[in-house]
Amino acid sequence: MSKISRRTFGGLVMGAAVAGTGVRASAQEVTIKVADSFPPKHNIANHGTKWWMERVTELSGGKVKFQYFGAEQLGKLKDMLTLLQSGATDIAYVPPTFFEGKMPLSSVHSLPNMFSSSHVGGQAFYEASMKSAIQKEDYQRNGIRLLWGTMTSTYNIFTSKKPIRSVADMKGMKLRSAGSYQDDAVRMLGAVPVDVPSPEAYQAIQLGTVDGAIFPTSAAQSYRIHEVSKYFTIGFDITSFYAPYSVNLRAWDRWPADVKAAFEKANLEANLRMGKYFDDSNQELIDGYAKSGVEIIKLPEAEQTKVKQTLEPLYGKWVADMKAKNLPGDEVLKNFREAIKRVPAA
Repeated sequence: MSKISRRTFGGLVMGAAVAGTGVRASAQEVTIKVADSFPPKHNIANHGTKWWMERVTELSGGKVKFQYFGAEQLGKLKDMLTLLQSGATDIAYVPPTFFEGKMPLSSVHSLPNMFSSSHVGGQAFYEASMKSAIQKEDYQRNGIRLLWGTMTSTYNIFTSKKPIRSVADMKGMKLRSAGSYQDDAVRMLGAVPVDVPSPEAYQAIQLGTVDGAIFPTSAAQSYRIHEVSKYFTIGFDITSFYAPYSVNLRAWDRWPADVKAAFEKANLEANLRMGKYFDDSNQELIDGYAKSGVEIIKLPEAEQTKVKQTLEPLYGKWVADMKAKNLPGDEVLKNFREAIKRVPAA
């Protein structure tokens, strides 16, 4: 399949309506490249990305076709934003946590104890990203547009040798972190954050580069974190991780209206689908880790309270950090919190 071109779009003509969708299809196919870093068995790739691509194709009446490059086939995770901006791919997985320098306001989602449901967090953050200053500062300024995304389950701690049964047990431990305010949270809890991309976390634990990993329940299986861990302590809820796909703005602007309509409908459906998926599968995954030999440790309530109290200052720090960059952090945090309250149950 050849890469989409302006000549291709120049010849697009509006055709018949796709039955039951309200999306109109043109005669010629549109081939779109999608790139991400997810391994083949990753739950987002299998339950979200592939379903979403099929849904866009369906809604477009078969007009939209995809070339999918998963598992870092086009480049490393750290290169995804550059690949997208350059046009090497039309759509890419661009998680704001890994690009905080260029997407600072999006880091609001990583603050602790904002929500407990992937559905709630994902829906609220999508609204905040599309309607608040996040859209202009983090997406438009980078020449990209948010399509859809999902909020993972909250982050807790896998360890390979030493169990964590209290906050005090974390002191001095080297723990894999995804950067940004996750690093701050790890430090505040007494441990040492080590920035390791998700695809490299398994090896980092296996080789002893880190003592464990801050990881969401939902993604640990995909990266086989449980295979190199003896313990999994839940109840910290240190942070969450937003996993979105974005499109190159130049590509989006040249696509015809019927293609955009197909995407916009599929985007909203994918948001809902993946939030529910993560919420439904969370306990099932924990039970699976236990069956594989990982000891599941539930942090006592008194320790959970200690975690919340210890991490509370992060909110003020985040707002101050945004203000220092002349960004409306207080407004974005307020908008996100209000959006969380508006999300109906799944």
